[in-house]
Amino acid sequence: MTSRTWPRRLAVAAVAASCLVACGVLPAAATGSDDIPVAGTFAFPGGNLPGEAPIHGAIHAVVRIPHGTAVFYSVGGPGIMTGVMPTSGLSTPYSPTDAWAVGVVDQKHLKYDLPMMSAADECLCSSTSDIDVSTTGLNVGWAILPPLPEDVSHVTVTFGYGGAVTDVPVTDRLPEPTVAKGAVTVGHGWPKLPSTANVPAEHRKAATLPLVTNTASKTATTHRGSDRESVALNTDVLFAVDKATLTDKANAALKKVAAQINQKGKGTVDIVGYTDRVGTDAHNQTLSQARAQSVLKALKPLVTASGVTLKASGRGEQDPVADNSTAAGRQLNRRVTVTFATGGK
Repeated sequence: MTSRTWPRRLAVAAVAASCLVACGVLPAAATGSDDIPVAGTFAFPGGNLPGEAPIHGAIHAVVRIPHGTAVFYSVGGPGIMTGVMPTSGLSTPYSPTDAWAVGVVDQKHLKYDLPMMSAADECLCSSTSDIDVSTTGLNVGWAILPPLPEDVSHVTVTFGYGGAVTDVPVTDRLPEPTVAKGAVTVGHGWPKLPSTANVPAEHRKAATLPLVTNTASKTATTHRGSDRESVALNTDVLFAVDKATLTDKANAALKKVAAQINQKGKGTVDIVGYTDRVGTDAHNQTLSQARAQSVLKALKPLVTASGVTLKASGRGEQDPVADNSTAAGRQLNRRVTVTFATGGK
């Protein structure tokens, strides 16, 4: 998605909730009725040409079901709908008629779930023929994704070309009444879901993608995945120029890293020193090793988690993360990374 696309989508989404009711797209009862739950609404352009009418939609419910997670949504527009779902590519197992672009972001465990495939290699999701209609009303769609962990209470649901609803509650109650699968207009029941008992384990695994988060401060950059965390400490804070003795400023940064390790670290903690390209290869290798060893020595009494061991090494000017021809790039390359497993699956 380009930066030019965002403002248009955000502007459309800002009026989506009021327009869905005011324009007669979503029944007024949906705003406060248990019969038609609405967790949030979204909108995005309905085509590639300027001025085309937007696609409107609503996320109704995210429900725990046996062996999976069901997402109910509705979508429609004031004219012939184009571009409701991205076309399937070589990297997806879905067919062109599958309304497959329904995702759930589990930020707590850094996972992104998509619809699963059945044992017959069919998408457990609506067909685009059931939701791609020429009407001012909204048709109900569904998708079945992998089971969510029990400790997940709220998620973000993504839809189609940039639609997203945040803070959607995860419930155990399916909306009623259920009707036959196929085209169902919102307010006239909910499509009956297929059984998920026979979904192959490899299909469940393939439907879950890993996410990462990156945060930065003046002292460190933290890269966090579902099962591993890496903290790149700024050596300009930890050490004086061309030195391997820790400064007084290093204490706070190292205490914070130790707290992260104590909270969720598992196994071996790898401490690796890096330098920029100023100086000889041999000097930089020695300096990076000495700095990593200094960090290990300081962390050792602070790390109290059982079963955790510390290992230090240096890689000199190898593996740069920025351009060594600039001062800002060289500063980023001068770092000591502390990487550890977090025990996630």
